[in-house]
Amino acid sequence: MKNLIRSFPLLLSLFALPASAHLELGTYRGSTSSGEICSFEVKGIAFEGGVKNPLNERVMIEYSNQSRTLQHPPVVDLNALSANFTHDLLQSVMGTTSGAEAFVLRMNPESHKPDSFVFIVEDWKNEQRTHRTCGHLEHGN
Repeated sequence: MKNLIRSFPLLLSLFALPASAHLELGTYRGSTSSGEICSFEVKGIAFEGGVKNPLNERVMIEYSNQSRTLQHPPVVDLNALSANFTHDLLQSVMGTTSGAEAFVLRMNPESHKPDSFVFIVEDWKNEQRTHRTCGHLEHGN
């Protein structure tokens, strides 16, 4: 019983994180412009350093059988001496042997829930670029 009481704050914070991040654990499904079903799964939500700030938010997802960690793109303006973030996007950009891959999740500015995502594969070596856009996202298991 004593261990349960000690772990209660941790359990409470785990359940509170999805609400503060405006994403829920589980699968988001949508469709491409050609009607093809597309999806990704939110596996976890955390904040670096334990500080609940959008700059520290990390959303662990699985897309196309690969794990990725999304974050709000930071925006640093040296002229204005400001440090901020792009609120309506979460993204993961990773280097590959021939270029880069990016997963960008667009958030609805009013509801702050995900609207769509774009997955980009850019092959610098062969000067090729492909993308997949998935819209009309809905949460459901």
